[in-house]
Amino acid sequence: MSDTTLATLQKALAPKGGMKRIPFPLESYQLPAVPLSAKRLQNMMVEAAPSDARTQAALIPTPGLSVFTSVGAGPIKALNSDLSGRLYVVSGTRFYRVRYEITSVSIDDLGEIGTPDSGTIPDYTLMYTIAAGANACVVCVPPRAYTCGHFEADALNQIGGDFPGAASVAFLDGYHVYTGFGNDAKFFVTRLLDPANYDALDFAYSDALPNVLRRVVALNTDLWMLGEGGIEVWYDAGMQDFPFRRRSGGVISITSGGPAVVATADNSVFWVGGDFIVYRTLNYQAQRISSHAIERIIEAESLYFASAFTYIQGGHIFYVLNFADRSLVYDCATKLWHDRSSPGAGRWRPSSVAALGNIALMGDSESEKIFKSDTAVGTEDGTAIVRQIVFPPLTAPGNGRVFCARFELEMDTDNPALVDEAVTLDWSDDGGYTFQGGPRTLAAGIRTGRTRTRVYTTRLGSFRERVFRLTMSGLTTVFAADADIAAGAS
Repeated sequence: MSDTTLATLQKALAPKGGMKRIPFPLESYQLPAVPLSAKRLQNMMVEAAPSDARTQAALIPTPGLSVFTSVGAGPIKALNSDLSGRLYVVSGTRFYRVRYEITSVSIDDLGEIGTPDSGTIPDYTLMYTIAAGANACVVCVPPRAYTCGHFEADALNQIGGDFPGAASVAFLDGYHVYTGFGNDAKFFVTRLLDPANYDALDFAYSDALPNVLRRVVALNTDLWMLGEGGIEVWYDAGMQDFPFRRRSGGVISITSGGPAVVATADNSVFWVGGDFIVYRTLNYQAQRISSHAIERIIEAESLYFASAFTYIQGGHIFYVLNFADRSLVYDCATKLWHDRSSPGAGRWRPSSVAALGNIALMGDSESEKIFKSDTAVGTEDGTAIVRQIVFPPLTAPGNGRVFCARFELEMDTDNPALVDEAVTLDWSDDGGYTFQGGPRTLAAGIRTGRTRTRVYTTRLGSFRERVFRLTMSGLTTVFAADADIAAGAS
């Protein structure tokens, strides 16, 4: 075979270049061994597409936060909107009632409630809980509890007398239910429709398994008792001696990692177990919803001081898990996790949530502001949200070396007047440990007024393994990414 013929054959058999679709990240998934998969979605989330759409899924921006109102001096510690037309707020160390009438909004400063006092129970178990009933509201500030009516003239009063102290409160079927303030499995209930009136004998123990109760939540027709030994489900049996009974089969021998990581939505209870696994209930069984990577992140964080809440928006139900420097969000629609963060901070600012109709209201952990989760803005309190997409690793075949001539992103921006809104690309050639390639600004190359576009950059050098990272702001939706990658010398 002549040299010319050999060269022609080698050229024909060589891998072809040209634009090819590259793997798209659909979730945050990071293990300590970063090169295995460094993919991450920060302030971006997956929206599944129909089978005949351009791509299987798109990455859409998470909602922004616009100021809805301000209450007290802040920060916002707890919210409750269970009663239509009323929003109860713990701001700083004071309690407020926000009344929504047909033509007006009024804020009642109900008074000082102080801070929880640990006493003999661990500090990490302390939290504010609010339970709005049919004719009155209770706020529990362990070990104290305060109650008020729902109207302007109704004052706040501390529940006194022989009140034994409580760690949390919930409302179900006309009863306010308290977990005891202590290291045991005791809980007690008030008289029907009277949160300040209780009988010293109206108590029971969640003792189907050795337990220390830390939180009670109400869901549909059940009370869920969560503790350090496991979970029990009780229901209103209508008995005269004590109204609640343990539900048959309603025992889950999985611990709760803390009272503040418990939340309800989608007819389920969500929580982080003491085993660092995130669960949701399916009927009366626990269902694991976290991946190994998410569990490793949780294990590395301080679970004792974590908190969680749920909210609904745009057909998505979210479970938000906040740590000191990171926020992880589970989307029930896609069953995938992504990251949220606020401008200039590692974690997302909201600490509590309430609903006003179909509007999700979120209490600010840093100020007196109550935000509205707003899909129409790409800012938080006026500051641009930084969004980031870290792609799965690309590897050259046979551990060889490839050259990347062009990277192209297909996207759609919300603002036709700002088609040159910055999109930057950088990359890592060490598996995602360091991002030293770039940064490159991706040029839109289109005229003002067109929203959908392809942005690109060229001459990205060679690699054996590469992780691309995109950074952007605004409300840009990303459909796909393509790269022109051709084989080179080993």
